[in-house]
Amino acid sequence: MKAYCGIDLADKRSAVCIVDAAGERCLERTVKTEEGALRRLLEDAGRRWGRMRVVVEASPLAEWAAGVVEGSGHEVEVIDARAARGVVRAKKKTDARDAYTLAQLVRGGWYRRVHRKSAESRVGRSVLRGREALVRVYRGVGSTIRGLLKAHGIRLGKVSRGRFAERVREVVEREVPELAEVMEGLLAVWTEAVERAEAVEREVALRTGEDEVCRRLRTVPGVGVLVSAAFRATVDDPHRFRRGEEVADYLGLTPRVYQSGQTRYRGRISKEGDGLMRWLLVEAATVLLARGRDCALKRWGQALAERKGKAKARVAVARKLAVLLWRLWVREEVFRPWPRGGEEKAAMA
Repeated sequence: MKAYCGIDLADKRSAVCIVDAAGERCLERTVKTEEGALRRLLEDAGRRWGRMRVVVEASPLAEWAAGVVEGSGHEVEVIDARAARGVVRAKKKTDARDAYTLAQLVRGGWYRRVHRKSAESRVGRSVLRGREALVRVYRGVGSTIRGLLKAHGIRLGKVSRGRFAERVREVVEREVPELAEVMEGLLAVWTEAVERAEAVEREVALRTGEDEVCRRLRTVPGVGVLVSAAFRATVDDPHRFRRGEEVADYLGLTPRVYQSGQTRYRGRISKEGDGLMRWLLVEAATVLLARGRDCALKRWGQALAERKGKAKARVAVARKLAVLLWRLWVREEVFRPWPRGGEEKAAMA
């Protein structure tokens, strides 16, 4: 008998629902979100109903769960959680109902699968997210230090990262020595986070230095080690996109569109997909417009900034960068400041 399974993953306990070809419930159970418990349930289900098609929603636990499902002898699909929520909206929501909904979705084939990234891609993204967390730590501690000093009428002003700790110690010793102890504690955390973040960045540079794809991506002005490494890890397989516009949409850099009858308007960008990659592309666009070398893309962005403002120009250039990086990767080319050919000129229009 053909059976279908939906798993609603949670940190501690996950709901599992299995339905038959007619959509009737065969099994509903809640198990610990542990490999042993999940594997035992799936292997027992395999003996009773044979090889099943199983779906899990995209989440931090999805890839781990997919590995457990495949190791238990079943077929697995990781699906778009937003699409799944859009199919069924119920006033009463429980994990068991969600698992049942997933099982029905896989039975009917009414779902959108998500690309399962390679192990290399997942490791690369974890490293970059770890660095991002370290950056948030030292920026947060730095802001706390500035706030504490401002309460005593002390404004540090613009200070380079290399002189920050020295400058704080100078003003504390001179103005408010009573804060020396707490400031030393905060500076110890700040210094450790800065050093660790810089060490991770050096590691990323070392790992991507010999990577041919990253080297080609870095020929684009504004695109450095972090942007190229993040783009490679986020996209993973460029051939899963048919057009560059799909890449921009995947990264949440395309405007929302509403159309109904004679009404049609474009809103702000969707901001769906990977937030870290989107932020890095906007940072790369900012660098390109401010101090990148002269090129067609920079002139296009500067002209747009004069008409629409700098904020909109940065986002628009970030969208162009996403498409450009994808094309360079797929075509195995390097960046040309002044492109030739109708297709590339049209991209700057």
